[in-house]
Amino acid sequence: MPQRLSRLLERRAASTAASNENDAGWLRYGDLKVEAVIFLLVLVTFAAVLGKSALTRQALELTPGSPQFAGYAFADGESGGRSTVTPDPSRPMAWSCEIRAGATYTYCGYGLQLNLGSRARGLDFSRYQTLTVRLNWSGQADQLKVLVKTAPPAALRGKAEDLPLAAEVSVSPGANTIVLPLDRLEPEQWWLASHGVSRRDITPEFSDVRSIAVAVSGAPPGSLAASMDQVRVEGVQLSDEQWYLIILSVWLLMIGAFLAHRLLRMRREFETRQRQQAEEARALSDARIAAETANAAKSQFLSHMSHELRTPLNAVIGYSYWLSRGNLDPKQRTAVDAIRSSGEHLLAVITDILDLAKIEAGKLDLQPVAFDLAACLAELDQMFRLRAEEKGLDFAVALAPEVPTQIVADPKRLRQVLINLLGNAVKFTDAGRVALRVERLEGGQGQAARLRFAVEDTGVGIAADQLDAIFRPFEQVGEAARHEGGTGLGLSITRQIVETMGGTIQVDSTPGRGSRFVVEAQAELPAEQPASLRLA
Repeated sequence: MPQRLSRLLERRAASTAASNENDAGWLRYGDLKVEAVIFLLVLVTFAAVLGKSALTRQALELTPGSPQFAGYAFADGESGGRSTVTPDPSRPMAWSCEIRAGATYTYCGYGLQLNLGSRARGLDFSRYQTLTVRLNWSGQADQLKVLVKTAPPAALRGKAEDLPLAAEVSVSPGANTIVLPLDRLEPEQWWLASHGVSRRDITPEFSDVRSIAVAVSGAPPGSLAASMDQVRVEGVQLSDEQWYLIILSVWLLMIGAFLAHRLLRMRREFETRQRQQAEEARALSDARIAAETANAAKSQFLSHMSHELRTPLNAVIGYSYWLSRGNLDPKQRTAVDAIRSSGEHLLAVITDILDLAKIEAGKLDLQPVAFDLAACLAELDQMFRLRAEEKGLDFAVALAPEVPTQIVADPKRLRQVLINLLGNAVKFTDAGRVALRVERLEGGQGQAARLRFAVEDTGVGIAADQLDAIFRPFEQVGEAARHEGGTGLGLSITRQIVETMGGTIQVDSTPGRGSRFVVEAQAELPAEQPASLRLA
């Protein structure tokens, strides 16, 4: 068999190598063609979108006929001065001013209120970068102040109504066009002083602009007149298409980098792949032959060891029982008991290891026969009752009335499962009780019955994070002193046997209060159910 398998693997490796040589051209160029087409489509899309629109220029314009503002005039008369300002009723955004001496700080001006209504927000200028004011000017003053009032910073909400931002600009008689970047506007010094903050504490935001005004301050007495023909805010921002361009450019860079990387590594990877496939085929063949040989050797070794160890152990255990019946002094009886218990323990370990080897090899076979379940449970009762009573435990084995006494199953394996569960229950229980209950469940199909075997104890219990570990081979949880004489294979073998029987095993445990192991499995029923022993 190993030689035949080796020849098959070698032929498969040779066939794979030939196929790879035939497909070399496709491996080398086919993927690149697909990627090149994708790359070209991305470039065409990129160019088409770029040709449609790059940047979007947006603007907001306020003219004398615009409904988005209400004009208002202001002068130092509001603070005790004598200057006056007069709006032109026939020309919106036109006004005249008479500067009069008599005030420490003389001023007058005209503005556009943008937050119309008591609770309305102003206009959003956050997308704009520049403010342009076109006006006709007459008068002796050659300096104007452009004022923009915005919502106050969040920290001063409720303490201040508006944040006045201003910038000084030069004007001359006649037509003037004032172009002012919004970032040149600075908070008024008097406002900063009155609210106890510094310039570093204020970051102007233009998402809620409430008014735009033009004012004259500190000018000599005289007449001034102005008319604003247009107030315009504008800026450049990314359009939706521009965002698409950014996303496409990222994809473009990624695909380009991938193509370059692929071109540089294609040939080297192809050659390396050919060598690796040939080496892997040989290694796989060698490993499989070695594994089959090792598995056969292990099975043969365990079979021989089973015979070679069990025969003398049975003799040792048998003679130790024979010796224990003789007239022995206490020292001799202790030695004989040690021989017998050690032999029994070693025989149990060997049996567990052999069972585990059969399970791993998939050779655990069941031999179902018709047998008396009640008699089997009675034997278990006799086997464990004395051991439990020696520890002062109440012990009970109960068979429900609806459970058939005769079933068709593997009695050896069923006994092995129940012995493992009862043995652990007695071992890990120091006070209280241990009980085995057998019940019949609904759901049996045809000539079959679904049975539940529940082993309960009031022992030390198992922590929730250790419930999975108890079913793993060679795993032992709890106090180390209680593990003496155990291998950690019992519950692992028990679960495998139950699953082989088509059943399930579950555990419910609380530390300090005990455990409950439940095995559910389906058993065939013989044609007739003779009378048998019933356990109370």
